[in-house]
Amino acid sequence: MQKTLPALIISLLLNAGFPSAQGDDDLQTLQGEWTVAAAEQRGRPFDVIVGGVLTIADDRFELLTAAGNAFEGQIRIDAAQSPRQLDFIHDDGLLWEAIYVAQPDFFRLNYVEADADTARPTMFVTTADTPGTVIVMQR
Repeated sequence: MQKTLPALIISLLLNAGFPSAQGDDDLQTLQGEWTVAAAEQRGRPFDVIVGGVLTIADDRFELLTAAGNAFEGQIRIDAAQSPRQLDFIHDDGLLWEAIYVAQPDFFRLNYVEADADTARPTMFVTTADTPGTVIVMQR
């Protein structure tokens, strides 16, 4: 046991901070252009953002909203969490914290603008009392 404990500690240290293989797979799945097909906020349809386009290249994102606003930054994935987590780290310092499901032609997320009073969503549904925005995107 004494000989295996240092080996275990070294293994954990060497692998700490690196994305999981599933995270790499999800990041690869997300590459390319996505169009907002549906959205929900406060338990009601949020159609004003339908048609917005999210483009992901490597670990960078560009978002052009349906209203014409543009955002850029980095994405960070934690596929080890359940549900899986995705952060949009905007170049201007803004942070959106999300949960997500990614498939080759379907991408769903629920996100909030991060602050001390707002927790990351835990489900893909909103109510009149929840601050998240559920978005369904397709290629």
